[in-house]
Amino acid sequence: MRPTAERPTAAPHNAPPAELTRSPAAARIGRLAAASGLGLAHFEYRRHLRPPDHWAPPDRPDLFGETAWVAGRLVEPKYGPFRHDSPMASFHPGHRAKWTAHELCHALVGHAWRPDATPLFLALGCRLAELLPVALYYFLDEAGLRRCPDHAGGGPLFGAYCAACERAALDGPGPVDDRWLAEGRAFVEAELAAVDRSRRLGRPVHHRYATLDLQSDALAYVDAHRRRLTSPEYRRYAERFPAPGRDHRTLDALEARVRALLDDLCGGPAAAPLAGDRWRWVSHDLGWRLTQIAAESDPELGAGLDRLIDALADDPTAAGVKRLIAGYRALHADWIMPEPEDAFAVGYPLPDPALGFAVDQAAEGVAQGMPATAELLGDALGPVVEAFVTGERATRGPIARRFARFLAAEAPGPAADLAAYEAAVAHPEAPDPAIDGFGPDAPPRDDRLQRPRGVELLAPAVDVRQLAAQLRDDPDAVPDDLAALPAKPHRLAVRRTAGGDVIVAELSPAAAAALERLECGPAPASDLALAPDERRSLSALGFLAPAAWALGDDG
Repeated sequence: MRPTAERPTAAPHNAPPAELTRSPAAARIGRLAAASGLGLAHFEYRRHLRPPDHWAPPDRPDLFGETAWVAGRLVEPKYGPFRHDSPMASFHPGHRAKWTAHELCHALVGHAWRPDATPLFLALGCRLAELLPVALYYFLDEAGLRRCPDHAGGGPLFGAYCAACERAALDGPGPVDDRWLAEGRAFVEAELAAVDRSRRLGRPVHHRYATLDLQSDALAYVDAHRRRLTSPEYRRYAERFPAPGRDHRTLDALEARVRALLDDLCGGPAAAPLAGDRWRWVSHDLGWRLTQIAAESDPELGAGLDRLIDALADDPTAAGVKRLIAGYRALHADWIMPEPEDAFAVGYPLPDPALGFAVDQAAEGVAQGMPATAELLGDALGPVVEAFVTGERATRGPIARRFARFLAAEAPGPAADLAAYEAAVAHPEAPDPAIDGFGPDAPPRDDRLQRPRGVELLAPAVDVRQLAAQLRDDPDAVPDDLAALPAKPHRLAVRRTAGGDVIVAELSPAAAAALERLECGPAPASDLALAPDERRSLSALGFLAPAAWALGDDG
């Protein structure tokens, strides 16, 4: 039976609605997630608490280290913040759109745990927990997913990224190709057979598909989380916050959940939603954060936190969360412990409007991605970032790009122009490798020209390059009144080369008009009104290229 496209009854929080209508399978995940009250936490606006040292694997910071901003992107350790036992999915703006359904699928599947869990039990449970989200990502989501003409019908791109495919998928599902459903089922069955053999032999049995090896990933996850999952703190948390339908005490129960969801995603009977609502899952999330804080606290403080956790477990509602926050603030007045703004920086709204988002963490990312803009905003950076963070809908892309768009919409002017420039230079779009690989002298097929992929045009009203240099070298030379900056309306073109260099060029009016004209597609050179020298210059810089290249007389 083929699945049909359907819209979720209500989009889970922090889930871009279009990402749950891209394919029939994604839509079914959205429907189940909405019916289960699930949502996503914004990864960049969530303070990821440092785990106690006694939970961390020795000498494996790559698995269980801390998040950090690197080149304007918040990078996570491989298995640090990610937890199969968390009912709160994660929205990472640096990931592609497939991840929304994948993350929600994790929350719907759940995990396997029991008090006497052995490492083999945890490894096989992790493998089962990962199985359906991976099958969804690489197979089931491809059934009916629109891709660009170059990749249509080709299936998942694995590590490659195609912006044109991402745009095409926003048009909603197309015809369903049953082979992706069949291949997805075959992948799941092969994995289940390997899990069954592992159980019989008492050792992990691998099954590899292309670059996928779920058992290898599961072993790394267990290495990262075994000490946490076998700790007395985790056992008490699991007893306080049971989650019927997603906390499985046997591998058989988890496998049954995987099969029920697989049937649903392939057009069969609808799987049962989880028995919970938004505040139950928020309570589970907050309960775990306080459990983590209590695990390395003074015993007297830990006892106070335990009382708060017990009260929340007894009343997992919005009112219960309010009382938890009030109780935490009262403890914080008497003890040295994480600030409420950090403890409750969860990446989604809470009943206390002062809490919920790691604004300072977001400001750090903005400052790293666009240092001149941060310098220009000065003391206003924090309040402006707070308005940006609390008002933003879940959007893909680097934080500098998103913040620049926010400034352009809310406060157009020199700061917005500078932000757009810095964002374009820090995060240029991916180039067409043929432009640099062929070079400007490669013979064209005809006289049509194109604006290559990755070329971006900017229209600042002040000299943003000079302003950025002044803010870097002598910020006191920049007037406090930005209206006093000399006006200089002009056009800039930005692109990244295949080697990683970023080229910025100021354009003449004719060149700007030509590149704008080509945004709609290739055009004959005669339509562009460009002087031969300027055309050669734009080609040499990679801002202009043939629409097609000659194959040669012997082709």
